[in-house]
Amino acid sequence: MRLENYLKSDSFILTEGALVERLKSECQIKLDSFINHAGLIYDDSGSLTKLYRQYIEIAIKYDIPIMLMTPTRKVNFETHKKSMYSESALIKDGCTYLKNLRNEYPAFCEKVFIGGLLGCRGDAFKSDKALGIDDSYEFHKIQVSQFKDAQVDFLFAGLMPEINEAIGMAKAMAESGISYIISFTVRKNGCLLDGTSIANAIKLIDSKVYPKPIGYMSNCIHPLNLKLALEHEVNRDAPEISRFLGIQANASSLSPEELNNSAELQQENFDDMIDEITYLTAKFNLKILGGCCGTDEEFFEKLAKKLLQ
Repeated sequence: MRLENYLKSDSFILTEGALVERLKSECQIKLDSFINHAGLIYDDSGSLTKLYRQYIEIAIKYDIPIMLMTPTRKVNFETHKKSMYSESALIKDGCTYLKNLRNEYPAFCEKVFIGGLLGCRGDAFKSDKALGIDDSYEFHKIQVSQFKDAQVDFLFAGLMPEINEAIGMAKAMAESGISYIISFTVRKNGCLLDGTSIANAIKLIDSKVYPKPIGYMSNCIHPLNLKLALEHEVNRDAPEISRFLGIQANASSLSPEELNNSAELQQENFDDMIDEITYLTAKFNLKILGGCCGTDEEFFEKLAKKLLQ
């Protein structure tokens, strides 16, 4: 079944929990300064594989479909060249890595969707150096074409802080013919970091790009902050909010700027977070649910269990 069909059904879809922060805090791995954890697909120690397996096996336990994304948010043709993996086919190999991992679970593989993960060119927690629409399209279409060649199930733009770069990336994704999702970096005032409201960001992309994204999300945000954002007057009662589909929850309610400058991993109560997620699913019909920084397999299992109640 295609991802869109699951989204039209009454079913929830999980997406992975934290990877980068767990690799640093639990595994004591020093990540590549240019591409983060993307090169760990070649790591014989299996630290990255262990985390992906945890999330897959929890999804299997509760029989909930799961979206897995390549570890490539920081990978683009510029960072790839500067990294120690410049001679490797990082995007292609990342897709193959996840497909091979999915194939280890033949009875569940039809419920595991492999996504190509892209990110903004600059800092996802700042908007002042974002690309314009045309430059964004030219920049991101290079990565999109590699994901298209690898035949991923969907494309995912993670942590987009500014509307123009998001529009340009959406244009590049739309050309691929692959279903895609745009996920924003959001403040609790209901806006992206550049001040564009969530509702207006959705309206702009939907009006300028065809085919439109299958939906929108926010990642690396505490569910309480997303509740405040979606209920803020700039988004309240806006019809575009019906296109907002999910959250990858950060375990801290700090602002994006505070999180970006924090030297320590922030982690608040998982049960309280999941209560807030339950509220969001009921009020806003969110379908795609998972974790981000500060979450782990305990949070993921608590979330999966709660979704079946």
